[in-house]
Amino acid sequence: MPGRQSNLSLSHLAFLILIAAAAVFLNWSAISASTKLYNLVVVVPVGIALMVLVIGIIIKNLRCTDKAPAKDPVEQRADRRTTMIDLVLLGLFAALCFGLTTVGFDIATFLFVWVGIVIGGEQRWWLPPLYAALFTLLLVEGFGSLFPFPMPLLVL
Repeated sequence: MPGRQSNLSLSHLAFLILIAAAAVFLNWSAISASTKLYNLVVVVPVGIALMVLVIGIIIKNLRCTDKAPAKDPVEQRADRRTTMIDLVLLGLFAALCFGLTTVGFDIATFLFVWVGIVIGGEQRWWLPPLYAALFTLLLVEGFGSLFPFPMPLLVL
């Protein structure tokens, strides 16, 4: 249709295609390696969820007909701050991935969740460590009951 514009930029579209390709490849690789349920219990549902999300985002942006209005400088600064927080969280996730084998799954997860909550804006000093401890305990126990292989742990 003439005059129809999408809010999806080419860089975002390329990133979505990369995510979709990675999801398809991971599912194909996992299924071709072994079709046993315990090998596929996490990989295939996550891959399917990623594909559904990518398709949903693309369809939503193709149906969108209006262009976003221009933003004032205050909104642009807020957007820049939000982007910086997202990049910091992405860096923390990378540190979590490296820390899984260095300091253990439990400590890396605890620190990631704690700092992520603080960066998210929580003002109460006691809530982030409490939530991080409960989340870590449930995650470690849940993964421990799902997967038979040992994860490196420092405390739990």
